[in-house]
Amino acid sequence: MSDETKDRVRYGRAQKFQLSPTGSEAVAAYELMLAEARAGSGRAQFDAARASWGAPRGLTAEDGLFLVEFGAGERTIAEAMRNLESCGTTSKELKAAVERLLGCGMLMPVAAPPAPPPTPHRYW
Repeated sequence: MSDETKDRVRYGRAQKFQLSPTGSEAVAAYELMLAEARAGSGRAQFDAARASWGAPRGLTAEDGLFLVEFGAGERTIAEAMRNLESCGTTSKELKAAVERLLGCGMLMPVAAPPAPPPTPHRYW
């Protein structure tokens, strides 16, 4: 068994994720970069802008898409996958991105709501 497999944390299907404060800052910078890139000319300039956005944060250029999706609100991986299907994102890519973004502190798991109190039993 490799060290990678031992250190992985498994989350349930109902686990939701949200942006951390660092992730929120990254999304704001990503949206600013998108606005500036629209004024540019061509795909090459856009790709270069995404790469320069991600490099100082230790992110890939594609991570901006995932951060924006989780920035829209708390999401499970399945909910995010439904929203990103039209972008050509696969489930495997999304799961890898979530692990990567959790590892670098851009995403954080949402705490589960407290369990409802038990109903009292009456024995008469």
